[in-house]
Amino acid sequence: MKMKPRYWRILFVLLSAAYLVPEAIFNAQLVSLVGLGTPKPEQLEHLEIYGRTVSGIGVTLLLADLLPALFYRTALRGIATLTLLTLITWPTVFFGQKYLIEKLLVRPSTAEQRQFATLSAALRDALAANAVEITGLSYDPKEMKSSENLTFLALFGGMTYADHNLADNLERYKEKIIANFVQKRAYDQFDQSYADYGQLYQELSGHYQQYAEGSNRYNQALADIPKREQDYWQQVEQEINSGWAQYQQAQKAQIAKAEGRAQKYGPKIYDYFEAVAKCRERYDKSSERERREQCITRLDARYKTEVSKAGFGYIEPDYWLIVEDVSTSENILTSIVGGVLTGGLYTGMQALSAATGGDGGFKDKRYKYTNSPEFYRNKFLSLPAFQQQFEQQTGYPFGISELTDFRIHEHTQQLLRQKLSGKGLQLANNWQIADRPSFYRAVASKVQQDADKQWQSAMAKRGLALPINLNWQQFQLHSAVQAKIAQRMGDLYVDNIQADWNQANFKRYVLEPNIEKRTQQYLAMLKDAEREFADGGKYAEHGKQALRSVIIPPISMSLSLFLLCMTIIKLPLKIGQLFSAEPKKQPESANEANSANNANGADAANAGAQTTSRGKRSGLMLLKFLPLLLLISLPPLLVHNRYTEQTDSPVNYFLGKVEQSGNSVMAYALRWTLHVQPLLHPLGLAFEQHSHIYRNFAPVAHRLAELDITRQLLEDSDVRRAAEQLMKQQANLTIQANVDNPTIRIMNIGPRFSQGMHLTPGNYDIQISAPGYETYRRWHTVRAGDQQLSINLTPLG
Repeated sequence: MKMKPRYWRILFVLLSAAYLVPEAIFNAQLVSLVGLGTPKPEQLEHLEIYGRTVSGIGVTLLLADLLPALFYRTALRGIATLTLLTLITWPTVFFGQKYLIEKLLVRPSTAEQRQFATLSAALRDALAANAVEITGLSYDPKEMKSSENLTFLALFGGMTYADHNLADNLERYKEKIIANFVQKRAYDQFDQSYADYGQLYQELSGHYQQYAEGSNRYNQALADIPKREQDYWQQVEQEINSGWAQYQQAQKAQIAKAEGRAQKYGPKIYDYFEAVAKCRERYDKSSERERREQCITRLDARYKTEVSKAGFGYIEPDYWLIVEDVSTSENILTSIVGGVLTGGLYTGMQALSAATGGDGGFKDKRYKYTNSPEFYRNKFLSLPAFQQQFEQQTGYPFGISELTDFRIHEHTQQLLRQKLSGKGLQLANNWQIADRPSFYRAVASKVQQDADKQWQSAMAKRGLALPINLNWQQFQLHSAVQAKIAQRMGDLYVDNIQADWNQANFKRYVLEPNIEKRTQQYLAMLKDAEREFADGGKYAEHGKQALRSVIIPPISMSLSLFLLCMTIIKLPLKIGQLFSAEPKKQPESANEANSANNANGADAANAGAQTTSRGKRSGLMLLKFLPLLLLISLPPLLVHNRYTEQTDSPVNYFLGKVEQSGNSVMAYALRWTLHVQPLLHPLGLAFEQHSHIYRNFAPVAHRLAELDITRQLLEDSDVRRAAEQLMKQQANLTIQANVDNPTIRIMNIGPRFSQGMHLTPGNYDIQISAPGYETYRRWHTVRAGDQQLSINLTPLG
């Protein structure tokens, strides 16, 4: 048979040696973890993902090594073969292992098997915690972490599970075993639990310091309201002064515009009046009246054209006349002088005018015109259209001369309200600057709103909802903080726990209630109806997990250990093959020199050679399988193990139960593992101590767990039906509080709460509030059936 090229043989030797390290680490971690009791779900997931990953690598290497040399004729062909084999084999092994175990062992299990597996796991954990003694068992709890003890405890659950009569035998001891186990484990973990609790105090006191600093900032913000009001008022004064300066600039600009128009149109208006006067002088006779009117009409038309160019439309010519009052004495003097000069004719005409309803020659006003630019500037400034244009641009009328008038103007008030509203100050629509008290209240409201917003933002970052100014006692007893403590402490949490209890109080108020609670939970689970362990029951998942913890470790440990031993044994053979030459091909025909004359002798020689060849092949086959046979048979005979030495020991009793169950191979595998595993367990621990491969695998395990499709593959119709049936069960919720007429809300659903409300079993965010009491808010798990919660609200202060 043709051998692989030497460089491929070297590579496979190196890969096999490298594979030993992670496989030995998995084997040691499996023994150490399960041997100390039922592991936590996250620990078991890490171990499971790591083991499946390493198994995929191991099977890939095994198949790659078994492939004939044809696949490795060239380097390129070998790399392609190895890559393709990895892409096919590793996912198949990684996902297939769990699928087969779940499909063939866990999911088809009955409720009885799950319940008994729970009892078996509990008995193993009790033995690991030294909470129970088994007569005749050579178990030394002082050597709890010895390889021999850990191996025994890791396999003990599976061995007890094989004895289906054990549940009946342990029935009367069940309560005592569980109580001793829970108490023993709790007290064994007391120092660690109290140390974790002390760490909680450090964390919580640090959070309270930050909380107190935030409260102080909040209080200081409210105390600074008068100062803040002064700052805002100063901004008001600055806005007014700035507006007044802008208004004055606008007035100067308006005057400049009027000045420009006066310079341009004043002379033209003056020329118009001059021309009209000349028309009147030239055509002053009554017979020339028509020509006088024509002359004035032409001048009016030209005036209209010119004055409209100023941008304010048509302006009556009389607007530009200077109006003066005529006194009575002046009228009398004029009448006398006229009468004298005309020989009484002027006086007679005055009398006639008065008799016919005229003014009798007496005038109240006198009209005249001028060429003064200042006059025309003021007249332009007084134009309504010109002032309207100014008011449209500034919002103010032209001509405000005092700051006090500007200050109280309505447009000033409107602008101030807009500016202050932009700064967050909410003022009434009719607020005036004289209303200082309303301004103070608006500032106070703004400051409090800002402080509240900052406080709520700080609380949101910490995931809390706390009021201001709680003392240390109120802080740690607040429902939001208690929820955080509950999340931090897990099962150890008790209602209204305080973070500053000493050891005595911690033992009294935390440890002892938890011992009682856990004991009752265990007993309730083991005593409850068997149907609760069936699919859809409340203990179904717990029963499956217990089943995994008692049947998977023996299987995984035995297979892992066997692969390790086989790899260790085969490595020297592989190394030896590196130095052996490839067998030469025999010639197809012998030398024909030995022909017919020696035919009979040759036939006899060939027959003898064939017999010798068959013997050699048989010897080689025997030699090839001899390490495997020795590996399987010698450890139970040569390796010492105190648990199996006595034929009447409990361990041999349980192994006998496994044989009686019809699985003698499994019984021998367990016995073989008990002898071999303690020898290799320290090797895996040493590898991990120096490489930290298992610890550093945690991020990869978490990622692979997210990508694990096994759960989707296991979801078939019966599981979905069980889940749907469970979801259809209803819960009737009643909540009682220690106050009258509390407000009760369930925050994560839409319907309003009512006593006896029908709910789907699940988790609900319940809030209870009442005047004078701290608001209670916490998540509760509501199970099917009639459920009643009793909540005690804490008084404020």
